[in-house]
Amino acid sequence: MEVTLDQARALDALARHGTFAKAAAALRKQHTGVLYALRALEESTGLTLLDRTGYRTKLTPAGELVLAQCRRLLDAERDLATLCEVMRTGWEPRLGIVFDGVVPAEGLLRVVGELAREGVPTRLTVTAEFLGGVEEAFVRAGADVMISVLPPQTVSLRARAMPPVRSLLVAHRKHPLVARGAAVTDDELRAQVLLVVRGSDPRLRLSTAALEVPTVVSLNDFHAKKTSLLDGLGYGWMPEHLIAKELRRGTLARVRWKAGSTHTFHPHVYTHGERAPGRAAQRVIDALVAPRALTAPGGPTAGTR
Repeated sequence: MEVTLDQARALDALARHGTFAKAAAALRKQHTGVLYALRALEESTGLTLLDRTGYRTKLTPAGELVLAQCRRLLDAERDLATLCEVMRTGWEPRLGIVFDGVVPAEGLLRVVGELAREGVPTRLTVTAEFLGGVEEAFVRAGADVMISVLPPQTVSLRARAMPPVRSLLVAHRKHPLVARGAAVTDDELRAQVLLVVRGSDPRLRLSTAALEVPTVVSLNDFHAKKTSLLDGLGYGWMPEHLIAKELRRGTLARVRWKAGSTHTFHPHVYTHGERAPGRAAQRVIDALVAPRALTAPGGPTAGTR
């Protein structure tokens, strides 16, 4: 059996417009052209698709079922045409982005919002993960852009540097590590609960990693971690931009420690090295990378890894 797109269009037009004459006008064909296409469709399927006994030709029950499948063919044709047009203009059919919640999201969400308002033909998907979970999600989803503070283990990724992100070792102002008002020792840190986020990784090179704190609470994300800090449960590292309000109000304060209470992350935007970014991906990259910089000091080099 062979069903052509012309036959599918003829059946669809007749169902929509009700008469052969109106169907022919909608298709910009001669009346006989529509008649021939529908007769050929009936011969090809071996079914009676049209009820011609009444004043107006109607679809038979078999015709209704065949119509549904014909419309699927026409939808597939339109999808194919759209896909080809998208690729001809340089826009990607889809763009999957996975970003680390350590990194300020405002710039990313701003450019994604701009692309959506402009009605670009790229389907955008944005997923937030944390630390070690970022690359796992990037690989699992087959995503196109990854924003991470950890150097990736995936090979053949191209890296572009973003502005650094500062993280602070903090606790509630009434927590013992802060309330005493003096610098704390390693033993005093070990005696308290250390709060971490799932996905924490040795590649972060945090100074507290060498302490071997006996009590560690692992939380789902930095929002849960901030809530736990505000409840006085323990101390931990927090990206400064996520606790700016709490620091200004004095509800959270830095823990004074001889090894330092500041850590700087160097996030990068990663894309697949074997293919050039499309127009949507390039807009995202341009909005996020550090001006005139391909890498941050100590970060991965631009190019493939």
